[in-house]
Amino acid sequence: MRKLNYTDLLAELGISSAHPGGSNLSKSILSKENINKEMHVLDIGCGTGQSSAFLAKNYKCKVTSLDAHSTMVEKAKKRFNNKKLQINLLKANAEALPFNDDNFDLILAESVLAFTSIDLSLPELYRVLKPNAKLISIEMITTKDLNPFEKAEIQNVYGIQKILTENEWTNHFTNAGFSTVIVEHDENVNYQHFASEENDPSPYIDPTLFTILESHVHIMEKFKDRLTYRIFKCTK
Repeated sequence: MRKLNYTDLLAELGISSAHPGGSNLSKSILSKENINKEMHVLDIGCGTGQSSAFLAKNYKCKVTSLDAHSTMVEKAKKRFNNKKLQINLLKANAEALPFNDDNFDLILAESVLAFTSIDLSLPELYRVLKPNAKLISIEMITTKDLNPFEKAEIQNVYGIQKILTENEWTNHFTNAGFSTVIVEHDENVNYQHFASEENDPSPYIDPTLFTILESHVHIMEKFKDRLTYRIFKCTK
């Protein structure tokens, strides 16, 4: 049997907005973009579809949503159907996108890329963006040095390959081909609490997942002075 992980926790609890700042940060970020109904937006790692639904409902743009986790896709489909939203939803991996080149006007990635092999996913995101289009990525960063044991502890809880600084993330975006990378951070925004009326928990939750939740809470407390997030706005 496959070992359960942090992404399984989010999927089975049906967490609507697990990324730093939650839906309020997402809405604030999107309000600063000139999104219109002619645009095609890709929501990478859409989870249960909260941001995708917000985009489709409030901006009337064409939305394509993608997630690699089957349970996330099922719950996103349920959300879109309940809200009667016409959103193209796919189960696929950001490291091998099933889209043509130069396809999207905007890509949204909310605490997603760290869970991928960024040497594979970033070139893919660059490829499917139209010329001069933008990737907006919210990602966890470390602000101070971590020793190898601390890095291993964090990587083990979240199942991520790398823990990067702001500059390291910026270098990765630049190396993928992005012409400009603007970095933003709202000091008043903290990590989102998992509790929300928008959540869609599964009927049965494996008790093992609550151990993972406890580990997440421990990590957030232990490294609260060294782990934070940044908003990266990358133009092709």
